[in-house]
Amino acid sequence: MMKRVLCTFALASGAAVVQSFAVSPFHQVQRTQQLAPLFDEKQGGGAGVLEKTKTVTKSKQKAKQKEETTSVNEPQYDEVIDFEEAPMYRLFLIGDEEYEQKHVVTRLQEVVENISEDESASLYKQAYQGGEAMVGKFPLEIAETFAEQLTRSDPIIYADVREDKE
Repeated sequence: MMKRVLCTFALASGAAVVQSFAVSPFHQVQRTQQLAPLFDEKQGGGAGVLEKTKTVTKSKQKAKQKEETTSVNEPQYDEVIDFEEAPMYRLFLIGDEEYEQKHVVTRLQEVVENISEDESASLYKQAYQGGEAMVGKFPLEIAETFAEQLTRSDPIIYADVREDKE
């Protein structure tokens, strides 16, 4: 019995809620444009109209994508960027009587890029005889890195970085 009362109450309150949310004629909006018909007599039904619009939209989307891909892949020559070359610095090997030739030659090969054993041996001889030998011209950071790696060797190899004035 209790279930019947609760169900009847729920149905009655639900109907009251539905009636309270009904749209009043005061709030209805008058439409100025006609909506597109879903039923086209020429094509025999609403599905024909929908298929036609889907096909047209897909072909338009494909055409847009094609235009976008061609414009993305083409290089743009509007801007001309002018790069300045990095200032070059000279790396010098400073001669010392305490150097061992084998240690200096192997360490120069390990630290400095693209230097052969013969070149490092001739640099050692120039530094030993003349007091210093120019190893090469490099950008500042690279020259400083090479000089620091050489001075961290054990035993130490003295190197100096100077600005290239040419």
